[in-house]
Amino acid sequence: MTAEQNRLLVVDDDANNRDMLSRRLIRRGYNVQVAEDGQQALDKIFRDHFDLILLDQMMPGMSGLDLLRLLRATYSQSELPVIMVTAVDESETVVEALNQGANDYVMKPVDLPVVAARIQAQLARSHTDRTTKMSDQLTGLCNRSMLSSRLASALIAQRRADRGLLAVLLLDLDGFKLVNDSFGHSTGDQLLIEVASRLRNIAGACGYSDPSSVARIGGDEFVVLIEKAENPDQVSATAQAILMSLTRPMYLKGVQVSVAASVGMALTRDGNCTPEDLLRDADLAMYRAKELGKNRCERFEPELRERVNARLTAAIDLRHAVERGELLALYQPKVELATRKIVGFEALLRWRHPQQGLVGPGVFIPIAEETGLIISIGDWILQEACRQLKIWQAKFPSEPPISMNVNLSVKQLSDPLLLSRVKKVLDETGIAAETLKLELTESALIPEIDAAAGVLSELRALHVGLKLDDFGTGYSSLSYLRNLHFDSLKIDRSFVSKLGSDEDTHAIVGTIVNLAHTLHMNVVAEGIETEQQLTELVELGCDSGQGYYFAKPLDTDAAEKLLETAAAPIGALVH
Repeated sequence: MTAEQNRLLVVDDDANNRDMLSRRLIRRGYNVQVAEDGQQALDKIFRDHFDLILLDQMMPGMSGLDLLRLLRATYSQSELPVIMVTAVDESETVVEALNQGANDYVMKPVDLPVVAARIQAQLARSHTDRTTKMSDQLTGLCNRSMLSSRLASALIAQRRADRGLLAVLLLDLDGFKLVNDSFGHSTGDQLLIEVASRLRNIAGACGYSDPSSVARIGGDEFVVLIEKAENPDQVSATAQAILMSLTRPMYLKGVQVSVAASVGMALTRDGNCTPEDLLRDADLAMYRAKELGKNRCERFEPELRERVNARLTAAIDLRHAVERGELLALYQPKVELATRKIVGFEALLRWRHPQQGLVGPGVFIPIAEETGLIISIGDWILQEACRQLKIWQAKFPSEPPISMNVNLSVKQLSDPLLLSRVKKVLDETGIAAETLKLELTESALIPEIDAAAGVLSELRALHVGLKLDDFGTGYSSLSYLRNLHFDSLKIDRSFVSKLGSDEDTHAIVGTIVNLAHTLHMNVVAEGIETEQQLTELVELGCDSGQGYYFAKPLDTDAAEKLLETAAAPIGALVH
């Protein structure tokens, strides 16, 4: 540690003492500022960063001890060492200073070699303590506390002078949970260590060799701090280098592991923000990168914060949606393809927002899942759909009875009361359990498969149907369909839309149907819009389907009219 790296503040009401001590310390290579009283010292400490303070104990107005008490309310002895300078050679005075949090003391007149030695000892101790407390024990990188301190200093320097751009790259690993779950936490730890090493190398190669430029701030979240960048393109180039570095395979304990990352970039030129502001903006940009497909970098823009504020407002409004009667159930018919007869409905949730009108589930369901509101909302649609199914089964008896599909969020599987909720609605409505079909989305379910397995088994024991939605967009492993006892799957609309124009898709759909039937599962196709798609699906042996070719989602009255006229097979209906 060299003296040039350290900034000292000399606080003394005697001008001669200030000037003499500051000049002699400057000659030893320290960066020294002075303050003539406690208030001036506080102002300087608020605006700037100092590594150590030499504080006169006896000053008019705010004494050195008064200032020391204020400093210790904010800074620990490691964060800001203070050496008291006293002319009173009394043990009580020295003891009081040490009790108030002084790191050391020297007597006037100051013996420069002694004070220089004590300054170096306190700086070394402070550096060691902060490094120990502020390092990530697994990777050796800075932790969040050290990063915040480093970022605060960088922002102060940014405000003092034009230093180009200050940038934060915040990255979250894509696929880390899968590595942990598949190979164990020990391999996961080795992966984090390897990622840390690659980030250090990239930072060094790009000219950011300061050890505190790279930090691990969470489980699989890392930050790279970039100072004095010439332009955003330079920062983006560093981000791309990080992405490319992480995509190279890693060999851990004889196992080849691959991960990627989503990176958020936040920039400032004037430094007029807090460390929390910059990290929050980078975090928002990182989540935007995840939304856009992962393994990419996105730059923070103000509209991202506006989106967050809009989501917060929506979350507040959504809390009252159930009690205010703003939720609406629509019903899309499910048709047996061979006969074109209605065999059931899927209940689809909508939100009648008092200002925005009808809001689709793609907008408010993610908010409901994030806030936990999905439990009460899911309970509402389950009760409403089953209540309506009971009415229709009584008015339009058939053999087998018409059924109702209700979408179930993966978040609801963690609700300990889910099973009792389903039992209760079956008891209250009196519908046969077999006529209730619970749908779960494949891409959302599989990452939570271990936690979900027990709940799905209990639901299956009630004899309700279990259907996997959007099949083909996720892992698409028929082995877990069998192990989890799904009785049907829904082929995603992205496959159905290509039927009639793509031979490969025709073959894929045929394979899915055949394998599902081998496992004694029913197959439903969603998004049917043309006669050609319907014809191919019938030829491939698909059991049932839904889509605009038959009907759009309908309100209760329209769905009931459709049932009244559906004694005969239906073709394309008026949309």
